[in-house]
Amino acid sequence: MNRREFLSALFLGSGLGILVVWLCYRSWYGAPLAVLIAVLYIRMKRKELAGKRRQLLHYHFRDFLSALHTALLAGYSVENGVKQATEDLERLYGRDDVLCKELQGILRQMHFQKTVESLFMDLGRRSGIEDIRNFAEILLIAKRTGGNMNRILQATWRNICGKIDTKREIDTMIAARKYEQKLMNFMPAGIILYLRLTFQGFIEKMYGNPPGIAVMTICLFVYTGAVLFGRKLMNIQI
Repeated sequence: MNRREFLSALFLGSGLGILVVWLCYRSWYGAPLAVLIAVLYIRMKRKELAGKRRQLLHYHFRDFLSALHTALLAGYSVENGVKQATEDLERLYGRDDVLCKELQGILRQMHFQKTVESLFMDLGRRSGIEDIRNFAEILLIAKRTGGNMNRILQATWRNICGKIDTKREIDTMIAARKYEQKLMNFMPAGIILYLRLTFQGFIEKMYGNPPGIAVMTICLFVYTGAVLFGRKLMNIQI
């Protein structure tokens, strides 16, 4: 997370923590819970941003393989093809793109006599993207055995395209369900907020006494579990 993303997550997490404490306990004794919620929200946001960048890296890696395949057909070696493909991606997405930055690092390390397959293997390990690791392994085997690199790249590119297209179709199919889930996540808190603002005496007995605190705590745990389960249910991996 960069500075802006961290401050935004800290602000939203703190606001969420204060809102939860105010709705459920209406007491300063719940301040540690607000801090815990803010910390958990920042961690969740960091994981969410990492997932989006990983997905973007995966999508752009498909375009990189296509550009690399074109460069090899033009007679470039693998190393020079990586350089040419990097330039093509920079013209397409800009130098600040997540994959372009990684490729720039790979090109710098290639000047220190590091093999291109080991560098892509490291990228696959750090990003957690299986297709990049598979590409590095295939590249290593092809260079050792003298395989047809053009056919290998074409087959790898088709495989990645199939995965990405399937993932996009699934995301399109469940987009409405994800939106409904987000609305349902706010419904319990919205109901309590509505009662607090309009019929405060109706739930006044839930505050300032041990039974009310116990009931609110149990409801909060159930509510948190339902939110996390819903997020995991919608996270379909290919």
